[in-house]
Amino acid sequence: MKNPVRWDNLTSPEIKRLAEKEAIVLIPVGSTEQHGPHLPVGCDSLMATWMAEQVATELCNRGCPCVVTPTIAVANSRHHMNFAGSMSLSVENYMHVLADYCRCVAAHGFRKILVFNGHGGNNAPTQAALVGINEELGFPVYFAHYTNGDLSVQGEVLESQKKMVHACESETSLLMALDEDLIDPIYKETKGPLEYVLDAENKGILSTFHKMEQHTPNGVKGNSYLATPEKGKKMVERFVKGMADTLSNPEVWKQTV
Repeated sequence: MKNPVRWDNLTSPEIKRLAEKEAIVLIPVGSTEQHGPHLPVGCDSLMATWMAEQVATELCNRGCPCVVTPTIAVANSRHHMNFAGSMSLSVENYMHVLADYCRCVAAHGFRKILVFNGHGGNNAPTQAALVGINEELGFPVYFAHYTNGDLSVQGEVLESQKKMVHACESETSLLMALDEDLIDPIYKETKGPLEYVLDAENKGILSTFHKMEQHTPNGVKGNSYLATPEKGKKMVERFVKGMADTLSNPEVWKQTV
């Protein structure tokens, strides 16, 4: 069945009309990497795509045209490569791919672009890439993780953490809201450390690049066994509404580089 908010489901004339209507374009970026013994390696890309489509649908229902490009499903996951199934671009190649995506979208007349993220490892290279992208295009391309739609809901809903970590109570609950069949039942007995080894990193004083196996032997950071689909659905609803509230504000798109 045709999905009217998916770029790859539309015809060329339909996309041209969306540009003429000054539609918002969401570019989902995720990852293909290990998510412990219970979540699929495509977790981040699946969630980024699904959440982008929900936000786009909500915006369209409000009379604010929006479309979702094909997802960048392999991105920056260098820190996961010692776990089977993980795939990664180099940081430099990821930045080049993202820049080309934005150039293509802008070439068709779109001027409202959000890079819609589902993977924490993409944060640093995306922010770096946007320096050149925004200067080249002449307007601000924005960047946000889908959880940014509501910064308080995870702390209200989750039992053992206040934000997403990795393959944890939060991320497992969210994927349950998408499709419970994607979750291996072993999640019921799965957990991992929430904190870094070094206290200075836990306090936010220092930060650096680490391989994932330096944090956790099973690829999990957090208590997956506490996940429920009900928690996921509550968070998804709030994330979608909050992001749509922000993106439908005309002032967001009046900013200049």
